[in-house]
Amino acid sequence: MKVVFIPLLAAVAYAASILIAKISLTRQRISLRDYIPGIFFFLTLFSVASLPKWGAASYTHLLSGNNLVLLLLIIVVAAIWNVLYYIGLSKEKVNTTEGIIILMPMMTMVISWFFSPEYFDSQIAIAAGAATFLVAWAYRPRSLLRFDVYFLMLLISVVGMALENVLVGQLLKTDAVSPAALYATRTTLVFIIFYLYYRPSLLRLKFKTLWFLALSGIIGTTAMLLRFYGLRDAGITLTATVLILVPVLVFSAAVLLLHEKISKTRLAAMVAIGVLILYATFANYHLLANR
Repeated sequence: MKVVFIPLLAAVAYAASILIAKISLTRQRISLRDYIPGIFFFLTLFSVASLPKWGAASYTHLLSGNNLVLLLLIIVVAAIWNVLYYIGLSKEKVNTTEGIIILMPMMTMVISWFFSPEYFDSQIAIAAGAATFLVAWAYRPRSLLRFDVYFLMLLISVVGMALENVLVGQLLKTDAVSPAALYATRTTLVFIIFYLYYRPSLLRLKFKTLWFLALSGIIGTTAMLLRFYGLRDAGITLTATVLILVPVLVFSAAVLLLHEKISKTRLAAMVAIGVLILYATFANYHLLANR
């Protein structure tokens, strides 16, 4: 049961990264032209700093055959969903954003079951589906029914996140690279793409802006490293299931920090989601134990 704490910590860090990114883009009004390459500069910096201790990799194995194809797909998918995600995040409320991103864990499981149908389990599917439905239902009034271009961007970014999770999980199964080394490689190459495209002037940014970018970078790196380790050690299904907790954390923090309203219906849904996730977690362990 110890491995469940990895995706759980990933959920907490991911929730924090969303709030910091939202504050940076809206309250601090950092332009996307500076924010996207800026945040990836710090993501690269902090992820590379993790390599001396956790960066084991066989690059000969990684850069050959199917592994190279998976790596290139991860980089392309990551670049696309990050651009769409940050544009959408800058325009939508936190609760709207998480109302859409709640679909990511379920999409991750569906895509993973498509590639590995032997890991499909009806109990986990029903529990995860019910938890996803509860969030969609609880936030239906103003979040999920707001269909505009930014909603569509966030929706496409969620599909990209889910696809990347599955691709990362598949590549980590080969043992060609550690989660830290894979994340550092992926982030560095995506940063280069964004830097060449946006041509930012990071040196002209104010110290406060750089501080927010650095904070976003270290929290984002922590969240993604934990997610990558969760995908390797806890598996795609369990990691995705626990990540359904992210909206619970974000909505709660948004009420306290950003003064966004939350209803009793939503609070009740959060409790039910927690129960369903616990059930799915034990069902997943039972499934793996019988294999």
